[in-house]
Amino acid sequence: MKKGTLRAGFTVLELVIVLSILVILAGLALQVMPNLLYRTHLAQCSDTISEMNKAWMRSYVLNVRYPDSYDSMLDDAQAQSTILSDEMIAQTAEVDLDPDEVEALAEIGVRYLVDGVAGATNTFDYAPYGTVSRALDTDSSVLELDLAEHLLEGNQLNLKRHLVREADGTFTDNSANTRYIIFGVGPNCTGVGPGKLIQESPVHFAANDELNPATTYQRFLVVFSIVYDDDHDEYSAYFETAAGSEHHGPTNVGHLTEHFHEHSNEEG
Repeated sequence: MKKGTLRAGFTVLELVIVLSILVILAGLALQVMPNLLYRTHLAQCSDTISEMNKAWMRSYVLNVRYPDSYDSMLDDAQAQSTILSDEMIAQTAEVDLDPDEVEALAEIGVRYLVDGVAGATNTFDYAPYGTVSRALDTDSSVLELDLAEHLLEGNQLNLKRHLVREADGTFTDNSANTRYIIFGVGPNCTGVGPGKLIQESPVHFAANDELNPATTYQRFLVVFSIVYDDDHDEYSAYFETAAGSEHHGPTNVGHLTEHFHEHSNEEG
């Protein structure tokens, strides 16, 4: 009886067919990979921002104050840092708060800032852990969002504090009495570390390759507002939102989610 013999490999035709299938599959993968990676990025950033929002609000409920010692995103001379993204630079400016505004921030826990160290060129070296903090009541320089410029870019932060709801349901623009201040959540933040709100200071990797944390400040951000009440002649400060820094400037969950669904529909 003859015994069957086992083939040791593919025939040339079979090899060609297998290679052709692999090439087709690779081509399909290359087509969907950019969108897949972009959607994953948007989802991850949205999740981080949402978790930070919850943590910051929980901190206020439990401690009646928010974390302190944020990155000022100013350099060692308290000027707007040159390692911010182009859009962040275009939408912000260094300003000095008056004593009443400083007091309003202090009442919700924000008393100290950390400026960039001399020669800082990236996210990681901007203000390494242990950098000396600056008291706001001594030097009140902060980075303020240019609201008009930000609104022109589409209000990616979905800011509403400057809008006052009237009794009839309409809104009155109170921009003249509202300031939005942006800080970075760096390693010196009191909410960062073992046993704190978050274990480590997260780095935000923007969807745009040009916004590399190795050359551009890319920590996650927090936005506070300071509102002047002209009826009572007093200032109040509020936490608005955590945010990321994208190629079009500071961005919150709503805008990232919108882009996520846009890419989902394009791929679908």
